[in-house]
Amino acid sequence: MEVGAVYYNANSQWVLNIVLASMILGVALDIHWRDFKAILKMPKAIIAGLSAQFIALPAVTTGLTLMLDLQAGIELGMILVASCPGGAISNFVTHLSKGNTALSISMTAAASALATFMLPINFVFWSQVNPETAALITSIDVSGQALFINLLIVLAVPLLIGLFIQHRWPEFAKLLHKVLKITSLLALAAFITIAIYRNQDAFMAHFGLIFTVVLAHNAIAFLLGFGAGKYAGLSTRDIKATTIEVGMQNSSLAIAIVFTQFNGEAGMALISAFWGTWHIVSGLLVSFLLSRWGVELSPTVQETRS
Repeated sequence: MEVGAVYYNANSQWVLNIVLASMILGVALDIHWRDFKAILKMPKAIIAGLSAQFIALPAVTTGLTLMLDLQAGIELGMILVASCPGGAISNFVTHLSKGNTALSISMTAAASALATFMLPINFVFWSQVNPETAALITSIDVSGQALFINLLIVLAVPLLIGLFIQHRWPEFAKLLHKVLKITSLLALAAFITIAIYRNQDAFMAHFGLIFTVVLAHNAIAFLLGFGAGKYAGLSTRDIKATTIEVGMQNSSLAIAIVFTQFNGEAGMALISAFWGTWHIVSGLLVSFLLSRWGVELSPTVQETRS
């Protein structure tokens, strides 16, 4: 089933690039070196979660796209979302689940930093494994090498600038983070709202298909996070953190990449937009279920940042 064209205004390209850069800068401004130090106290949990995040999820997602007969843009959108790091809202949802919030925060910090090079590596590599998605990238005249370099620059430069500002001027970083957190999200939300309004027929026409795909894909992500924690023999609270961290992808980042790198490709835009809405709903549902499962404290990890 082909997805119709999605309205895209090329003149807004520079605006979206600024929004994407501000999103990454805002994340970096809230990453503290103590978050990375905390990783040394829980290496097994961090490795388990990040392995599910950056290795298992993209690989399983690509396998899923090879099994299903979907439009290439939808499959490419699934691979892009799977290549993204967890979203910051996962920390709040982990807290609601009575999971290990400190582990969630450390995983988010580590994943955000690793995504600088792991996102382009995973996305370019796995999109070439699937012949359909590889052909789509070629058809829209996007070079895999050029895409890797562009993503690396777009993600790495704001991240490095943010880390430098946070280290050198922590108070200013705190203030700037609060501003960017609001403005970048409002700008992205406004753009998505306009895009959905102008393409409401395309969204509604494919709602059933896209929702089913996102529902199944998101469920797999949660299961991979849960399975990784179980396999690593983590405590209940740590498993809750890995489950939610892997299950809640930074789909806002995926949406920004779709419009800055792929000219708003229809299938990719629909998948990313639906993920952005559904993973919040599913995250809250999962947190409610997990909050009723076990309350023992991890013997090695403190709940608060140290």
